[in-house]
Amino acid sequence: MALADTVSTVFAPELFVLLATLLLVGYERRNALDAKPLAARLGIVAGAWVLAFAVYQGGPAALGTGVPGGDDFFAALGLIVAFAGIALAWRQFDWGALVPPYAVLLIATSVLHLVVVPLWDASSHVIYAAVPAGALVAADRRFAPLLLVAPLLVWSRVATGAHTVGEAVGGLLVAGVVLTGAFALDRLPGEDGPEIDPL
Repeated sequence: MALADTVSTVFAPELFVLLATLLLVGYERRNALDAKPLAARLGIVAGAWVLAFAVYQGGPAALGTGVPGGDDFFAALGLIVAFAGIALAWRQFDWGALVPPYAVLLIATSVLHLVVVPLWDASSHVIYAAVPAGALVAADRRFAPLLLVAPLLVWSRVATGAHTVGEAVGGLLVAGVVLTGAFALDRLPGEDGPEIDPL
């Protein structure tokens, strides 16, 4: 099914997480879009993304492909490294209060993903669409339309045969656990929340 394939490709985890991250960076700087400070932040995100892809591409060569979770293991590990770098840069340069809890949320998501995927092939596409979208909505409810991406991916992943219904819906379950935990601990990014140092 061509439409389902297109949805899976357009909303691939690496693309959607990058989009959500850039949206949050822009949102955090929405009142001060000076080119130089914004470029520095975008440079950190771009550098972190290059590092994530280096881990993703180089991991199998360095450790072999027999790692539980296969490619998903290295993708999650790459995101952990990338978002650790992003969180540390934001903290070091005191760039704002929204991106660090978002980065920690993505690290927690990736750690949980590392544990879950070898046991149950929950959809990475769905997980990495629902968690960033939920975090953006916590920052500002005007991001709510992004919440439609995860259910769309549930359909897409099943329609393409990439996952069973249980695995695709399981992605929503994993994301729900992460977001519920972050909400319960008051660790979602948001303008109204307390100033949090997630590190």
